[in-house]
Amino acid sequence: MSVRVYLSTEDAVVGEADAKISVFDRGFLFGDAVFETLRTVAGPRLLDGAAHLERLRRSAGRVGIDVPWADDTLEDVVRRTCVATGADEHQARVIVTRGQGPLLLDPRTATRPTLVVIAKPLSLPDPAVYRRGLDVVIVGTARSADGLLDATVKSANYLANVQALRIAAERGADDALLCSPRGTVTEGATSNVFCVVAGRLVTPPLDGSLLPGITRGVVCDLARRLGLAVEERPL
Repeated sequence: MSVRVYLSTEDAVVGEADAKISVFDRGFLFGDAVFETLRTVAGPRLLDGAAHLERLRRSAGRVGIDVPWADDTLEDVVRRTCVATGADEHQARVIVTRGQGPLLLDPRTATRPTLVVIAKPLSLPDPAVYRRGLDVVIVGTARSADGLLDATVKSANYLANVQALRIAAERGADDALLCSPRGTVTEGATSNVFCVVAGRLVTPPLDGSLLPGITRGVVCDLARRLGLAVEERPL
């Protein structure tokens, strides 16, 4: 079992050693790309695949990146790439960049978009983590602090998240909680946030300051079906 990668530039699934794109791809040069990470269950069946692809298109639309592939095509590419790993369950990342271009910021200089799918055997956290929990710290990093980076877009520009995890590691913590410009907790470095307050499941609202997580929505729906009180409010 091993990592496999689909490259639209080759229209082929290749191994890690052959997974190469141009250094002039804007995803590499500027983080000018959007992506989704999803998992499969019972073989190559995509878990909440339609919701992930819908968010991929929504993110791409917000930053003006064209996604010329139909959903059926994207799903087929993800499945083929996952099957090639030889594993039963997978984690797959679907990346769409604006494409190649000269060393200029102007997005109009880009060529056709690039599609990359990276699939690897699914690796789950140690069960002990669920018993003991994680140490987290609140950091001052705000993903949309400058008003230009849309926190609802799952873009390849993850420098704020990287910085948050770096700060957390320096403080001896496992993960970081990000804050909005208003000082409220919005999300984790790679996750949504939930708290149990007075018997109620509380999570920050979708007010534009955080990524609308697919799993976040599933958790809220399941909790309500179980009769649990769910409250979306600032933390």
